[in-house]
Order: sequence, then C-alpha cells, then structure tokens
Amino acid sequence: MDPICHTLVGASLACTGLEKKARFGRSTLIIAANLPDIDVAAMFWGGAAAYGFRRGITHGLPALVVLPVILALLMLALSRLRPARDGVDSSFRCLLLLSAIGVVSHPMLDWLNTYGMRWLMPMVDQWYYGDTLFIVDWMMWLILATGLLLTRRMASGDQPALRRPAVLALLTMTAYVGANFAITQQAERVTLAELQSNPPTRLMASPVALNPLRRDLVLEYPDEYRFATYRLNDSPTFAMDPLTIARGDPADLELARQDRDGAWFLHWARFPYSVSQVGRGQRVIKMADARYVRQIDNPRLDGFGVFTVTIREGEGQ
Repeated sequence: MDPICHTLVGASLACTGLEKKARFGRSTLIIAANLPDIDVAAMFWGGAAAYGFRRGITHGLPALVVLPVILALLMLALSRLRPARDGVDSSFRCLLLLSAIGVVSHPMLDWLNTYGMRWLMPMVDQWYYGDTLFIVDWMMWLILATGLLLTRRMASGDQPALRRPAVLALLTMTAYVGANFAITQQAERVTLAELQSNPPTRLMASPVALNPLRRDLVLEYPDEYRFATYRLNDSPTFAMDPLTIARGDPADLELARQDRDGAWFLHWARFPYSVSQVGRGQRVIKMADARYVRQIDNPRLDGFGVFTVTIREGEGQ
C-alpha cells in the first residue's frame, strides 16, 4: 500500500490505546508502520535495482524480527536523551511490542496488491500476491481517517476498547479487505467459467483505482496475453477486451536474463513480454509486464513496468 495508508494504520493502532503503553508510543507505531519501506532507496540506484530489491529483504520474515529491535532501541535511546517531565519512562519491552505490531502491519498490507511481496527473503526469493486492493485505495484512506477524526473529537479513551472509533475503523478496514478478497475470487471464478472452452494457462484479477467493484483481468496463453473486465455491479459482469499482446520471442527473454538488470526485472515481472530490434551489431530488447503496461511498441515509451536491455553481437551466445 501507499505511505499514507501505512501512516494511517500506524496512527489508528496508536489511538486504540496502544500509544499509552510507552512514551513515544504513537511515534513508534507510525514509524514502525512505514519502516520496511527503507528499501525505497533502491529506486535511486539506477538500472533495475528497484525491481530487484523492493519488497524483498526489508519486508521478509527475518526483517520482521530485526527491524522492531532496532527501532525499539532507537526510541529507548531517545527517551533517555529527553527525560519526561512527568517522570513517565519507556521500557524496552513495551517499545519492542509496539515496534513489532507496526512493522508486521506493513508487509501484511503490501501483500494485498498485485505488486506482491517476498515473505521469505533472503532465504527464498519468491513472490506472493494477494490481488485484493489497488495500491492506493481511497476507501482505506476514508475509513481510517474517519476513525482518527472521531477519536480526536470524542473522549474515546474512557470508552470500552471495542467502541473506540479507531478500533471500529480498523475492524471496518478488515471487513473491507475481506470483501475485496471475495470479489477477486469471484472475478476469477466467473472468468474461468466463461472461458472454459479455451481456458488461460494463468490469470490475474487486478483491483483498479477508484472502483473496488471492478477487476481488470490478465489472461495468459502460450503465445499471447488477452484481457477482460469483471464488474460486480454491472451487466454483463464479464466482458473480453479486443486487445491482445504477443509475448514475444522466448529467446529474447533468455538473452535478457543473462544481464544482471534484465534478470532482476524478469524475476519481478509476473506477465513478461518483449519486443526487440536488431541493428548496428546489437540487439535491443524492450520488456514490459502486462500487469501494468499494455503497449511497448512506441520507441519513446519508458517508465515503471518497462525495462530495456542491450545485447551486443557475440554476447549471450
């Protein structure tokens, strides 16, 4: 999910009463909820580093153990440097608990997107996908922000835990996530039923921006990708898109994998395809992921989800 969503989750967790467990409790939860995204630095390294490192080692299971310890120690040091006027202090155990809760919330939310998560890094470099929410979901913002606003306006600290606005917002968010997961599963079932005479080898039902009741589908076939749309609140609920994309020459992708950056990109790409041009003693292979890009025949097209590898004559032979 996006940083705003992670921040709202951290703040909502704080307002359930957890922030009172330790000094700097709210700050600890908000920082922890965003901490795994320190790997965003990979986006500035150039090449395909962002594809190779994002949602990997800082999001994997070992990081869920190490990052809370580091953050708890830093917050404990801060509390020692700035003693509380009222004498209230923080224990490492409480700060570790808050750090762990915040850090664990991050990959759980990231897994819900089509971008995916690598839970087992660095031991196993494998992607897992939730295909449940669009990466920027306005309903998540609305639910969590409303809970925070009501928490500020009401004396929720004296209310039973389950009646606090922040708790209700988190429960509503959980129900919303569950409903979207069910919509994705329904979209896949309907698609397979509609295409039972010519089923795809793989498919993905992708949430879209603004409309949680719609899914855009990528359908993989041996030589091409096809596309479809599922709408829960419309008739017909399923419709094929006339667009098709050739997957390209498999030999191009094998050549691209021999390049470090090309290998990083292709390991990240869930539905890769390519086009290539040969000339002046080199082969230029432009690759894209059909999750996000549906046309790469424009020579000027570049950006997220597109990567180019140049293989000089004699290389990769």
